[in-house]
Amino acid sequence: MEIPILTSYVVSITSKDCWIFYKMTLLILSTLSLPLTAICYFYSKIKLCIFFALIFFVSNIIFAHGLLYEDYTLFFYLLLLLCVVFPVLCLTAFALDVKYGIFCIDTSFSSIIAWIFSPILLPINLIILYLGN
Repeated sequence: MEIPILTSYVVSITSKDCWIFYKMTLLILSTLSLPLTAICYFYSKIKLCIFFALIFFVSNIIFAHGLLYEDYTLFFYLLLLLCVVFPVLCLTAFALDVKYGIFCIDTSFSSIIAWIFSPILLPINLIILYLGN
C-alpha cells in the first residue's frame, strides 16, 4: 500500500522581488515622513519633527544609494551634499544662533533654505525610479 506524499508548494522569492519590496517600503516611509515632519514643525513638536526628519533623510539616502551609487557615484554624492548636508548645516547654524547667539546676522532664512532643499531628494528618487535606472 502506497502512502501519499504531500508536496508543499514553496513560493520562491527572488532577489528582484525583495528589491521591489525594499524600494516600495523606503518610498512609503519617505513619502509619509515628509508631511509628518512639516506638521510637527508647524505645531512646534521639535522632538517629533527631528524624528520624522531623520526617517525622511535616512530612507531617502538609502533609496538614492540603491538607485544611484553603482552607476552614478559622483551624482549621488553631489545630490547628498545639496539635499542633505547643506540643509542640516543650515538648521544646525540656526539652532546654534538661537541658543547661543553665535552669529551676528539673522539666521532665520536658514530654516527656509532647509525646507526648500530637503524635499528635492524625494522627487529626484521618484524620477530615477520611473526612468528605470
